[in-house]
Amino acid sequence: METLKEFASDAAPFVKWAGGKGQLLHTFEAFFPRDFGTYLEPFLGGGAVFFYLFKRGRIGQARISDANKDLINCYVTIRDNLDQLLVQAKRLQKHATDKKYYYEVARKRFNEIRLETGQEGNVEKAALLLYLNRTCFNGLYRVNSNGAFNVPWGDYTNPRILNERNLGDVSWVLNQSSVKILRRDYTVVLDEAKAKDFVYFDPPYLPISQTASFTSYTPDSFTLDDQKKLADLYNELAAKGCRLMLSNSPKVRDLYEGHGYEIVTVKAARAISSVGLKRGPIEELVVMNY
Repeated sequence: METLKEFASDAAPFVKWAGGKGQLLHTFEAFFPRDFGTYLEPFLGGGAVFFYLFKRGRIGQARISDANKDLINCYVTIRDNLDQLLVQAKRLQKHATDKKYYYEVARKRFNEIRLETGQEGNVEKAALLLYLNRTCFNGLYRVNSNGAFNVPWGDYTNPRILNERNLGDVSWVLNQSSVKILRRDYTVVLDEAKAKDFVYFDPPYLPISQTASFTSYTPDSFTLDDQKKLADLYNELAAKGCRLMLSNSPKVRDLYEGHGYEIVTVKAARAISSVGLKRGPIEELVVMNY
């Protein structure tokens, strides 16, 4: 595998994202394939696995993507227009504890700005996402059926809107010619992934309970039918000789059993819960075809 030199800084996720894998990276180290071709991650989210592998020189070529327009717009902005983003984010820092500003200005304006492709690099939208992500309830991203962000105020003591050094490191990583950022549906990887390419799937999980509706990261939430389609895609990619790793809820175990895959259970702290006492360790599946 053609690799890049180890990146000396500590580029890390710049947003809190439901299901983020930061706490599981050392556990995952034993699971990652030792060598692979292109790295593809179609449910990018905060990108913890991508940044971890990149920092260690494990990634030669990468295509990272997500269906969420607002998220990909933020990645593109950090890559292409970091200076202006920092200026606007610093202005928003002054309103980090202002509940009225959150509802009447920031969230309202965020929903007024509509993206066509998600790859515009709209600086204002990206800065507002950073602000909302750090000041909303539990750092949750959720939209209603009209695509409007509707998460309530988080009431933090002194939230930090941006980590300037980390954003600089992230911008450096994203500006490497080997890294492609795309806004698209996850199914596209079937057409482009080749034998020995490494595809990491971290889809929105099925809700832990009927009231835990935290899967609406896009206006079209990720349903059980979508989970079944993903499992079919996993099987097709396995038949092509791709190296696959998937994180998911134990609720979908039966979709992957019986195919000869390695299925292990790991424990992670629940990232999102309306009740603090319920944020204890929960089980997650890791499915590999190697």
